[in-house]
This record gives sequence, C-alpha cells and structure tokens, in this order.
Amino acid sequence: MTALQILLFAGLLLIGGLFFIGCGVPATVTPSAVTAPVSESAAPAPPTATSTDTPAPTDAPIPTPTPNPSPTPSPTEAASATDTPAAEPTTTFAQPTEEVAATPLPPSTINGVPYSEFILMDNAVKARVREIVAQGQKQGRDPHAFSKLGDSLIANPYFLRVFDQKDPNLGDYNLGDYAFLQDVIDHYSGSYDRYGVAIHVGLHAWSVFDPMWADKQWCNPGENLLDCEIRLNNPSLMLVLLGANDDAPQGTFEKSYDQIIQHIIEQGIVPILYTKADRFEGPDNRNNISIKKIAEKYQAPLLDFDHLADTLPNRGLGPDGIHLSIAPTNDYRLPETFHYGNTVHNLATLIMLDRVQNTLTGP
Repeated sequence: MTALQILLFAGLLLIGGLFFIGCGVPATVTPSAVTAPVSESAAPAPPTATSTDTPAPTDAPIPTPTPNPSPTPSPTEAASATDTPAAEPTTTFAQPTEEVAATPLPPSTINGVPYSEFILMDNAVKARVREIVAQGQKQGRDPHAFSKLGDSLIANPYFLRVFDQKDPNLGDYNLGDYAFLQDVIDHYSGSYDRYGVAIHVGLHAWSVFDPMWADKQWCNPGENLLDCEIRLNNPSLMLVLLGANDDAPQGTFEKSYDQIIQHIIEQGIVPILYTKADRFEGPDNRNNISIKKIAEKYQAPLLDFDHLADTLPNRGLGPDGIHLSIAPTNDYRLPETFHYGNTVHNLATLIMLDRVQNTLTGP
C-alpha cells in the first residue's frame, strides 16, 4: 500500500469516528430528573420521557405543571361579541318607612255611654229634621241661631254660656279630646251666651202660652214668651228643657208639652227635647216618660240626659236635688270634669248640636 493510500484510509477512519460520536447513544433519563413534586390539587405530572423523545438539556430546570381548572364564565364572557350585553341584574331594597303616629279618633262616648244611647236620632228623625229646616228656610229662619225654652235648670250662667265668652267664675273652656266640637260652637256663635225671653225661673209647661209670663220690656202685649223669643231671635233650633216644676198628673204635663212641640215645628224650627236628671214629680219618672213619648210622636231629636245622669255622682244633681252640680272648671282634659252635672250636660248638648248640624250638611 502506498503512502497515498494509507493517508486516504486514515482520513476515512477519522471522518467515520467523528460521525459516530455526533450520533451517540441516547442517555438514560431517570424519573427523578424530570418529575418535580406537585401539590395534591395539581394535575398529574407529564409521563417520563422515552428513548424516542428528544432529551432535555440536563442543566435546564423542569417546569412544575400548574393546574388550570376551567373558570366559571361570567355573564359578559358568555356572550359573544355580536350579542347585546345582558343588563346587569339590579337588586331592589325596601326603603325604610317612617312610622307615622295615627291620629286618634275622637271619643264616641261620655263616661262610657255611647252617643247613640243618649242622642236619640234615627233615620226617620234625621229626615224629619231636614223637612222642618227646609220649611224654616222659606220662613227666613237663621241657620246660625238657636234659642232656649225652659226653667231655672237653664236660667243659670253655667248652661252653655262659657262657649261664647270666658266664664267670670270658672274661666275659659278646653274641649280636650272633644275638640272636634269647636266647629259647631263656631257655627252657632252668639247663641250660647244668649239668655233669651223664653227662659223663666219656675216656668211650667202649661205656662208657656200664658202672656203673663212674657217679659213686658221685650214682648208685645198679649204675646207669649215663646213667640216673643222666636220673633226676637229668629232661630232654626229650639232647646226645650221643661218638667222640673210640673208636679202634676201625667196627662196635664203631657198635653201642654205636646202643644209646645207642635207649635215650634209649625214655625219651621227644629225642637230639641231633653229629659231631666231629677225625679221631682215622683219616682215613677212620668214627666220623662211623656217627653220620650212626644219626641217619638213628632220624630224630634231627644237628648236623654236622664240616662246619662246614671253615670254621675248623685245623678249629677246639686244639694237641692233639682239643679245640676257645678264643676270647678270647664277643662274637659281633667277626669273630674266628668263628675259634675253641668259640664256633662253642656258637653252632651254640644254633641247633639253637632249631630243635628251633620244631618243638615251631610249626604
């Protein structure tokens, strides 16, 4: 072999050795070299590389797999780009309401007695009241005036007069829970303080049409006190309190009282009848029985004070057993005001006037 051939053969051996070294045998990779520790919640590690995988450089760190759970899509992510975004849900919160104290209703009783038990005005009476008032309007009666017909029970300064002016002895009044009655006080302003010529101490039912009992200063010759008062005051209502002096057989009082009520109605005036607290004519209570009978006959409003008096000490009577007891004050905010005849009598009268006025102005 020549030297040239030897050199060529050596070169071929050198080239082959270099090729063999570049394609060398794959190294064996141990699991510890590719598997990094993971937490329990992480996803499983990738499988161990096999001889067919390209080996990773030994000096490169093996990344730890990170779990990637699918997140719950939000409403905006779920919508496509072409969809109209859904309106965000709104939550309505109830606004706190301020507690408003309810306005208390006005009282419906006096001393526990309902109005309907002493203010006797059924539908038939109300209809009759309207008829009489309509008749009175044709006669020119004053809708803002009432008059009083009676004896010493109302001939004193404590019957209603405080509602027109301050009582010089007892002072002003305060209606308390009955303040709703101020409207009817205003409506008949001027009538409460009026004494009138139809009031006379010792008056009997049978004396009303006797001209001898009329006030000669104010009444015409031969004119009785009832007609004289109607002429002077032109009232639309007449408060009738009689019977305390009528100690006579029942028929006598009843006949005279009947004539009085009939005459008042004929004048276009509504009579308002009262029973009384005393039993002066006897324990049979015959005068009050007659008053109730006539009220029913003429369908006239009746204030049954005889019934209301049962709630008062000594039936609301003073020491003489006839006249009403006088309260030390007209303040209806005080419980003791309801223990006296005159203040309860006055309050009941205001309620009666209020009911009559409501009958005329209501539906």
